[in-house]
Amino acid sequence: MITEHNPSSDSGPNKSNSNSISNIHTMAGRFAKPFLILPLAIVLTAAASGCGQAELAGKVEAGGFNVVQSENGATGKAQSSNEPIAVQPPTSPQSTKNPADVSNAKKGIVKRGDKVVALTFDDGPDPKTTVKILDILKRENIKATFFVVGVQVEQYPEIMKRIVDEGHLIGNHSNNHANLGKSSRSKIKQQIEDNDKLIKEAVGFTTNFFRPAYGASSSQLRAYLKNTGRKQVLWDVDTRDWAGTSVKDMRANVNQNTKPGSNILMHSFGSKLKTPELLPLIIDDLRDKGYSFVTVDKLP
Repeated sequence: MITEHNPSSDSGPNKSNSNSISNIHTMAGRFAKPFLILPLAIVLTAAASGCGQAELAGKVEAGGFNVVQSENGATGKAQSSNEPIAVQPPTSPQSTKNPADVSNAKKGIVKRGDKVVALTFDDGPDPKTTVKILDILKRENIKATFFVVGVQVEQYPEIMKRIVDEGHLIGNHSNNHANLGKSSRSKIKQQIEDNDKLIKEAVGFTTNFFRPAYGASSSQLRAYLKNTGRKQVLWDVDTRDWAGTSVKDMRANVNQNTKPGSNILMHSFGSKLKTPELLPLIIDDLRDKGYSFVTVDKLP
């Protein structure tokens, strides 16, 4: 199970006796906030108010940058580093076994402006929430993206296998939900590649998609991702399910902020989650607005 990690330290995971991921979501509440994304912006760091930690939203290919604006009006620009890092590349990129429920996506053709969105789920797998989410997605014939944590993969390899067998995309979310935004190169490498090994043991391959815990990135992290052929994937719509937000408020948030190409952040593990209650509602809402659902590799 995941234990709480102190974001101010790069010495490794907290060795607390706590075995609850609720600690992670409590900490995540300090970092993850909604953002106003500039047109065509994909992701960037902006200074977090009162905590000294970068807050991010959207998506970016490794090594690139764009500008976002935080809710307090601060803006910033993340620069890529050319400093080489000794790396072990993923064994192979992953592709979904089954197409998403949109005709263009079935042909691998999704253009900017198409009414497609990606549903993404962090922190699993687990035998409770993840399984409920998988059941809903199967019933609705939707493919989603799961950013998984190594210690959970190690504990529930059979659920990892189900995620892949049912056609969903997987991404690396670090080994134990570590904050890599201020971490050393060696820790970045260890956290990602340790999870790679566990993912490969569970499903037979690794992934080239990575989402940093808390959305905390850095030039060193982006350089590592670029040098290993990986893509950093963030989000532009945060449901705030990790905070125990009401279904009513989460539903309104998704409906108000989703646009073509949106990447919607949810979680598949955590004690406060109402995500299984939310998911069918936003699926119906977005379909009524003409949206279809794709995995993050098919977003324009």
